[in-house]
Amino acid sequence: MPTPASVDVYRNLTRRAWSVRVAGRVVGHVQAIALRDVTLRSSNAARLRCLRLQVRDVHAWARGIPTDAPRPPEATRFRYRLAEEGFRLPDGGRVHRADACWLEADGTAWCLASAGANVPPGGT
Repeated sequence: MPTPASVDVYRNLTRRAWSVRVAGRVVGHVQAIALRDVTLRSSNAARLRCLRLQVRDVHAWARGIPTDAPRPPEATRFRYRLAEEGFRLPDGGRVHRADACWLEADGTAWCLASAGANVPPGGT
């Protein structure tokens, strides 16, 4: 089966794996995956609804093209937390694009951020 041009990947907390979606449909679950040309997407309205109703849903994901590239030592860890809007780097800056990202079996996420990928807090 050919590799799809672009997939959406999000952490499935129940399965403790990464869910892979193609065209809005989950096609599998993997322990780890690497993506290139990544856009990090999240819905702040859905995040606020999850906080208000105390429910879980999928409202943050990485969209990119699967690759076999190994994670380099200079990759930076990033995370998504329900308590704050968007994907965050260790310094608190937001990131919404990356040249590549690695979603690991232990649930951590790492990226090589693109130039201009960071958005200052309160930005778009």
